Amino acid sequence: MKMIDTHCHLGELEYDQNRNEIIKRAIERDIVMITSATRIDQYSLNLELASSSASIYTALGLNPINHYECEKAISLIKEHRDSIIAIGECGLDHYLERDHDERKKQESVFVKMIDLALELKLPIQIHSRSAGAAALAVLRNNGAQRVHLHAFDGKSNLARIASTELGYYFSIPTSVVRSPQKRKLVKAVAIDRLLIETDSPVLSPVIGQLNEPANLPIALREIASILHMEEEEIGKIVLENICRLYSRIRPK
Repeated sequence: MKMIDTHCHLGELEYDQNRNEIIKRAIERDIVMITSATRIDQYSLNLELASSSASIYTALGLNPINHYECEKAISLIKEHRDSIIAIGECGLDHYLERDHDERKKQESVFVKMIDLALELKLPIQIHSRSAGAAALAVLRNNGAQRVHLHAFDGKSNLARIASTELGYYFSIPTSVVRSPQKRKLVKAVAIDRLLIETDSPVLSPVIGQLNEPANLPIALREIASILHMEEEEIGKIVLENICRLYSRIRPK
C-alpha cells in the first residue's frame, strides 16, 4: 500500500553515513517522503535529494530557534519556489526558548513565513513544541491556509477544534506507539484531516533508536488500532488527505 511520510529530515547529520540506504529502504516499502529543511545550510542537500528521486519531495523552512536566518531563508525559498512542495517547518518553540523577547522574535518570523506560504500558494508545515495554543492563535490571526501541524504536542481539544473548524491538518508520528498524548490526538483530529509522519531521525517508535521513513507503517498500524479500523481503510483515507493538502504529489 502506498504511503507518504509527510514530515522527515533526510538532510540531518545522523544520516550522513547511510543516507542512501535509509532512502532505499523506504522506497522498497513504497513510501514517498517529504523531507523538511530547517536551516539554510540544509537547503541544497534537500533540493538535491528531491531532484534525485520521484519518491522524494522537499519543504524549505526555518526552525524557530534559527529565526535570525529569516531574510536569507525567504530569499532562497522564493528562488526555489517551483522545486518545493511546502514551506516548513516553521513556527514557535517555547520548550527551547523561555525568554519573552526571543519568543516575540520567533513569532515575528513565523508571521513572515505564513505570509510567504500565502504568497506562494503552498502548504505550511508547523513546528509548535510546547506552544500549541500560541501557534494556533498566530495561524488563525494571520489567515493561514493549507496548514499542517506536525507532531503536535498541545491539548487534544485544541486539535479537535482546529481540524474541524479551521480545516488544519495534523500528522501523527511513529512515536504514537509509546505516547499517550499522541493517542489522544488520533481520536481528537477530524479523520479527514489526519496525516502520518516519522519526523525521522527523531520520534522513533523505540526510545534510543534512530528513526527512519521505513518505519512509517508502524504509525498507520497504531492509528488503525486506536480507531478500530482496518489498516487498509484508514490508509486510503490518510493518503487522500495528504494528496488533498499536497496537491503537487501525484502518487502512482
